[in-house]
Amino acid sequence: MDDYLYVLIGIFVILIIIILVKTIQFKPILYPEMKKKYEIDESRVLESLSQKIKIPTISYPDSKKINKKAFLDFKAHLKERYPLIYEHATYKEIGTGVLYHIKGEKSDDPTVLMAHFDIVPVEGNWTFEPFSGKIDDTYIYGRGTLDTKSSLNAVMEGLEFSLKNGKVFNRDLYVSFSGDEEINGETQHLMVEHFKKEGIQPYMVLDEGGAIVSNMFPGVDKKAAVIGIAEKGFMNVKLTAYSKGGHASTPPKNTALTTLSKAVVKLNKSKTFKLKLTEPVKVLFNTLAPYSKSFPIKMIFANLWIFTPIVKLIAKLSGGELLSMFKTTQAFTTSSASDALNVLPNQASVGINYRLRPHEDSQTVLKKIRRVIHNDDIKIEVINVSEATTTSILDDAYGLVRQSIKKTWPDVVVTPYLMVATSDSRHYHEICERVYKFSPMDVSKDDLKLIHGEDEKITRENVINGTNFYINLIEKL
Repeated sequence: MDDYLYVLIGIFVILIIIILVKTIQFKPILYPEMKKKYEIDESRVLESLSQKIKIPTISYPDSKKINKKAFLDFKAHLKERYPLIYEHATYKEIGTGVLYHIKGEKSDDPTVLMAHFDIVPVEGNWTFEPFSGKIDDTYIYGRGTLDTKSSLNAVMEGLEFSLKNGKVFNRDLYVSFSGDEEINGETQHLMVEHFKKEGIQPYMVLDEGGAIVSNMFPGVDKKAAVIGIAEKGFMNVKLTAYSKGGHASTPPKNTALTTLSKAVVKLNKSKTFKLKLTEPVKVLFNTLAPYSKSFPIKMIFANLWIFTPIVKLIAKLSGGELLSMFKTTQAFTTSSASDALNVLPNQASVGINYRLRPHEDSQTVLKKIRRVIHNDDIKIEVINVSEATTTSILDDAYGLVRQSIKKTWPDVVVTPYLMVATSDSRHYHEICERVYKFSPMDVSKDDLKLIHGEDEKITRENVINGTNFYINLIEKL
């Protein structure tokens, strides 16, 4: 018994030594860069974005509501504002979008820069005119300033500046903008089909996505520039139950609504969607955790081989975006039954939005839904689905984006991460191994609330820095 105890103590001591050694060796990898700012015409850049904001390119699922003239006006604005791009590029319209192609010295391994120019409708109580494009000493105001006409403006201003200064591209460049991203439109899917038809396989794709944020990780004081390297998928499901209608004065024990409610309760209580540490989340932790000033935090994340259960527990207790990075999420979003309080429904339905984590596809989720509900009388209908993307390679292409960020914001920590929302670039994972998602702006939590919300605005500094970021990137293409 004593020998057995000594062995256990020895194993425990060795385990502690390994954990401490790994924690001590868990240090950040530094990528220092000197800030590089260009002599751009800042007034022009700001005015260009203001002009874009003034054009109300609002997307609606109902095409009859769309102001088609606004979209034509936006395309006309691009042609008028960027003569050098139109001089050097071939131009093509696909779906609601536009595609520019600037030839480089070589045609293989091209780069694709993306954005979208459609915006969500204006709702709520704004304190200023949503399409004023007003510029003051601090902000530019209006719908689309953050999402994502600012990124589009930065691409075009950066490209126009670079061409004016004699830029010659090493390899072909494509600039692809859509006008239906906000309604999950087909334009970028059609763009990908065009690339496939022409035999074009991009080396790198850069779209909107993460940004520069504060308080990204416990104990890390530095701001983090988060680059999406994968996206969760989504699936919208409709559950429908049926029963005989009639007057509410003589109700049966169960109606369509009560039957459906039992299914909703089962799904809501179920723990069928397990937490899993996927590669994009793991690399996020491995990048940010070494910067933490908290020794216990560093110890936990330096030793995920043994502390992963603790990290999952932290995610469960924290909830929010941290938890959503670990698992498929389930949100009940819509419901319908009888239109009158005194009429029994002959059918009742509920809509559920699932966000699919990598390596858990829609068919697996549907099987889990059926198993939990365990009622063949409830109709399960998939409204639409987009599977989780593959995870992009972290090589020289990623390093190029990281370098461009560091040249613009030298003090930030650049890290990959998993996007829990979706973007147009999800379509490009089919033809490209290096699809990155980053919006070049430094935003607070309050700024993020303005996206799709009231009083959307962006700082002048973000508009200028975003343009410098793209010039830094274009310089290396």
